[in-house]
Amino acid sequence: MITQYSYGNSASPNMSNNVIDRYKMWTAAEVRADLDENRSDAVCIFENVGYNINISCAIRSLNAFLGKECYIVGRRRYDTRGARGVNHYEHIFHADTIQEVFDKLAPLGYEFIAIDNIMECNPQNIWDIDMQKKTAFVFGSESEGLSQEAIDICDRMAYIKQDGSVRSMNVACAASCVLAEYTRRFRG
Repeated sequence: MITQYSYGNSASPNMSNNVIDRYKMWTAAEVRADLDENRSDAVCIFENVGYNINISCAIRSLNAFLGKECYIVGRRRYDTRGARGVNHYEHIFHADTIQEVFDKLAPLGYEFIAIDNIMECNPQNIWDIDMQKKTAFVFGSESEGLSQEAIDICDRMAYIKQDGSVRSMNVACAASCVLAEYTRRFRG
């Protein structure tokens, strides 16, 4: 079952909120409503097998690039500290399985792109891949990567070209790269 996380208690304006000056004296509901008028169609889906602070950091990236919404699949609980309060402005949902998210978004015309570098799946470079405006990007957990269920449900896989010695980026960095590329193409 898909459920929406609470927006939290940030109802009163606060000069210390991590927002641009325009929003400093706005309530969270006012900020969220203003952002909703300009959101892109980008959706992020995060598999959550552990208590992961990087998911909240990736939600912060979703806010920075004004994505539509995100889904946390699997374990409901996640560490919100990395979001730095943007979870009050974002549409964040929980789903028990990725199939539930697919069943909700596929009829709306969404394409699902897995983000991983599993060479057996013939991933394409994210900088070169053709993507449609309604794209849901699927990210695996930090330690486990993508589940086979997620790989099977996605239309295809993309990777982020790297030149260093590390096998992969953490999910927050990967989401930032992918959302920046999506934004360059569709919001430019």
